[in-house]
Amino acid sequence: EESQAATVLSLFPQLKSLELKDLPHLSGFCSNSQNKVIEFPFLKSMTIYNCPILEGFICRYTSEGNQRISSHGDLFDNKVAFPSLEEMSVSYLSKMKMLWRNPLPANSFPKLQELRVERCDKLLTIFPSNMVTTFQRLHRLTIKTCGSLQQVFEIMHEEKKPALPPTTQLKKLHIVGLPKLKYIWKNDPRVIFSFKNICSISVFDCPSLKNVFPASIAQDLPQLGYLDIFHCGVEEIVSKLEEGSDWEATVNFKFDRLCTLTLSNLPKLKCFYPGKHIAKWPMLNMLEVVECGKMKIF
Repeated sequence: EESQAATVLSLFPQLKSLELKDLPHLSGFCSNSQNKVIEFPFLKSMTIYNCPILEGFICRYTSEGNQRISSHGDLFDNKVAFPSLEEMSVSYLSKMKMLWRNPLPANSFPKLQELRVERCDKLLTIFPSNMVTTFQRLHRLTIKTCGSLQQVFEIMHEEKKPALPPTTQLKKLHIVGLPKLKYIWKNDPRVIFSFKNICSISVFDCPSLKNVFPASIAQDLPQLGYLDIFHCGVEEIVSKLEEGSDWEATVNFKFDRLCTLTLSNLPKLKCFYPGKHIAKWPMLNMLEVVECGKMKIF
């Protein structure tokens, strides 16, 4: 405990809410020339809006204090921790390439429940590989109008597979206006993570997106009640099985709570799933399929 205290510096111990808005000259919130983790112990809400030259939340300097260490476009690095943060909104940050990078301090973002990211045009991914478990308590994720974003959840198959896959608490996923988005889930999470608590998914204006779910995600969505896909480049809702899988096997999809399914303005959509499958929708009471000219079979 003493060694941990020696490496952690607590700032603003009573601060619960932080807003940084319309600060054209802000390059960082505070500076750090020591090899310590700066902790904001009771901060619960943070908003960063329109800080165009912000390079990193912490400005890190060499031990001599005379030269700044580049943040490489990472907003949060392994020298800052937010053990109590529950809500965060980040928007109009033109220099940010990554929100965070592995490894983060063990006590950083464990309570984050709501994340909103908007108009961050150099951002490439939301959750890099090996970071999903850090944000297991996240309930709501909103991503809007990030011109370079290519993926939301980056999942690498070399990640260590736990005996019991952790289940994220994500319930609502809202994605709008991402012209270069290729994947919501890059690669099939398989036995690495579970997203079975998702209740609502809406995806609008993502012309580069080819599908919405990997097969393993779509087979394990017992809470999904609302799915709305509008004006996207999707060719199928659920992607085909990966190479090496039994392509001829019939895949079962059971959406026990799905009551609303809207597929609108999807000119490339051909099918729900491009293989043999059985789909059950016992609670479905509204199905809307509009301007999906290539769709031949559901």
